[in-house]
Amino acid sequence: MSLRVLLWTVVALAVLAVLALGAVGWVLAGRVVVPQPYGLAPEFELGRVTDLTGGRYGVELPGGAAPAQHANARAAGAYLLLWEGGHGALREVLADDGATVTRAVELREGAPPAAGLKGRIDNFYYRHDPATDLGIAYEELRLDGPVGGLRAWYLPAEQGTAVLLLHGRRRGELIETLRFAKALNELGLPVLALAYRNHDASDPSPDGLYHYGASEWQDALVGALELARRGHGRLILYGLSMGGAVALEALERWPAPAPEVVGLVLDSPLVSPSDVVEVGAVKAGLPFPGALTRLALFVAGLRTGVDFAGLEQARTAGGIGVPVLLVAGEEDSTVPVSAVDAFAREVRTPLTYLRLPGVEHVEAWNHDPARYAGWLRAFVASLEVRAAAP
Repeated sequence: MSLRVLLWTVVALAVLAVLALGAVGWVLAGRVVVPQPYGLAPEFELGRVTDLTGGRYGVELPGGAAPAQHANARAAGAYLLLWEGGHGALREVLADDGATVTRAVELREGAPPAAGLKGRIDNFYYRHDPATDLGIAYEELRLDGPVGGLRAWYLPAEQGTAVLLLHGRRRGELIETLRFAKALNELGLPVLALAYRNHDASDPSPDGLYHYGASEWQDALVGALELARRGHGRLILYGLSMGGAVALEALERWPAPAPEVVGLVLDSPLVSPSDVVEVGAVKAGLPFPGALTRLALFVAGLRTGVDFAGLEQARTAGGIGVPVLLVAGEEDSTVPVSAVDAFAREVRTPLTYLRLPGVEHVEAWNHDPARYAGWLRAFVASLEVRAAAP
């Protein structure tokens, strides 16, 4: 082989390698920023089903080791079992032989469960709206946002201090907020639950992509100004998963006309895009997850114009100026608890950090709703004490 042919071969291989790397980066970046329909997203098939009468059924579920988040048949607390055509509340364990777990299921809606149907276990315990699920009066709102209409629910209550409640990514529907709205309503706090761009029935952004808080904060401020319009002078910012990043980005840019922020609640907050993407790469079994994460975020930045390094929230946590209630699960398979630890170490204001063993992503409420409500009650009471102090 002549030197000239060898050089052309090397150049061709280099070009192919660059193209292949670019293609991989594009695909991985798409997984990071492109909304994907969620639907049922089944994890398993239902096994044998027994009619226990009274709308209760015994349902056999897979009981294998290290199940996925939405396939944990032994999950204790408030969870739903979803299947094609219906859903029900998981109740007591009826049998457990290791390979399978049989749970009592209380039918909530739709057709009864049947063997062979695709199913999943879900932490979205309520599936409709505040009135249907909780018996709480509310207003369905359509607010004017920077890139289009924003869907929101307003739940009135007796106190002047309100809560701006922000859902998480991908599955980001207002129904995710219902678990938390219930506990807040019981404390007498008005709630505005807002669906930011590219989620629920809110309009998409021009690029139709997730920005991990880098642009969605603008929508959060629309919600804050709506609360000001309704006469609320103080509010608590409350973010779930990516909603935590949105809350933190909004707090950095808080406008004077908006209500005063007196507290911040973050449940499983997405405080590090790089850590979240790397966890996803590891779960997918990809080689060199660290390098692929950097590539994915680089390409995602080119597609969105977002500086993802600037969204590492530990860098700015020291600037938070209000008390913080931080909730994280040690078994979180979406936002690693180590990332939340790093964020917590940088917070300089009064911090209540609940680092919970055995808890998955945004599942602290599901494990024990009453205990979670107690944490909120204590945090809100501490804000009132600080407000009253000389």
